[in-house]
Amino acid sequence: MLLPKVIDPVKVEIPHLVTIPYSHYCELGRWAMDHQGDEYVEIKYAPGTHAKYVGQLRKDRSNRSESSFVGQESGVHGGRRKYAVPLLCLPGGTVLKDSWEILERACGAPAASWKTCIDQELGIAVRQLAYYHLLDPTTSHLISEMIRSASLYERVMWRFIGDKVMDGMKQLMAVTTENAVQGEAQVLEILDTAGKDLERYGGALQEGGGFGATEIAFCSIASIAVLPENWANGAASLPDYERVSPGYRAFIDRCRATRAGEFIMDQYRERRSKSAQN
Repeated sequence: MLLPKVIDPVKVEIPHLVTIPYSHYCELGRWAMDHQGDEYVEIKYAPGTHAKYVGQLRKDRSNRSESSFVGQESGVHGGRRKYAVPLLCLPGGTVLKDSWEILERACGAPAASWKTCIDQELGIAVRQLAYYHLLDPTTSHLISEMIRSASLYERVMWRFIGDKVMDGMKQLMAVTTENAVQGEAQVLEILDTAGKDLERYGGALQEGGGFGATEIAFCSIASIAVLPENWANGAASLPDYERVSPGYRAFIDRCRATRAGEFIMDQYRERRSKSAQN
């Protein structure tokens, strides 16, 4: 593909999911659509160049995200919501603004207490931690490699703006050693709480059991803390466990060793591919 795809939300005939493909929030929207068995087209953009295209789709303020957004970590004003992904363009011009609206349409509403925790605590901490490790000079080339799936235009642009974008991401997400240490403790505490719920509710995160919206949200948003196989079921890829930094691997190992980490790995192995076949 030479150029990024431009869509008119009024003219789409099937749902179009707009993503930065390796975002865990985008994985939430993607898994929800797959679980429901909806036909859709995924429109993928590289970070940085995505702003032009996503901003146009969110020009109407009523179409702007209401969930966690990059910049929330550092207190950057809410205008950053204009460039947040994912969003879902439905036939007829309706736009679902974020992962949670997409999830609710496909699978129903998640448990309210878990939604708040996943969106405003887990998602932010995991995102900050992942970029703390991936933006390190010794492994930042892994992000550049992830750009290879983008259009030719975006790949060329990345050669010129990639370093600037990555520096901007550090500032937007307040990526510091101190915050990374605090984030590790927060993620492990949430995984511990999730593990207790999984035991209490027989392998689910809420009373009533089963695998539904809450579990899809939790597994998707926590996924980059464990780097499971079959992430995104082939729609996108994360760096291989063996290639990330020793510090990141050590954190992943600690997360994988928890009851909740095992649950996430199991759901990706046993359910993620089946979701895309529904």
